Amino acid sequence: MLRRLRVYFTGFGLGLIAVYVIFSNGEDRNLDIWTPEQRILEDIRGDEVFQKSEKLACYKSCVGLTDKLMATLWLDSKTKSLNPGGDPYRYLITLKTDEHHIEAQIEWDKKSPRKLILLRDLQHPTDCSCDE
Repeated sequence: MLRRLRVYFTGFGLGLIAVYVIFSNGEDRNLDIWTPEQRILEDIRGDEVFQKSEKLACYKSCVGLTDKLMATLWLDSKTKSLNPGGDPYRYLITLKTDEHHIEAQIEWDKKSPRKLILLRDLQHPTDCSCDE
């Protein structure tokens, strides 16, 4: 019985060491890339049609957002599903910084490209008429 426990805890200890080595490669490693929130943002970042849409460009210039702030919006934001499991999917993407509180609503289904419904800065409200 003592031998079994020794073998078990040896394996368990080696496993803990392996996990520590694999996941501790510095502070710059992003470990939350597997979360649904980050997968949604990664899909949006990779969608060239959405990123080059006229509506996004219109809202960006109307609200006065820089390229750096837009990159931060698609990288470090919080996402919330407005209709979980719905068709079409609708998400609210929120970014809070010292100067801005940006909200973006995005909608898409599997058959059509992503559409920007709304982009606004709650700290600096402006009236944008960017609807198509």
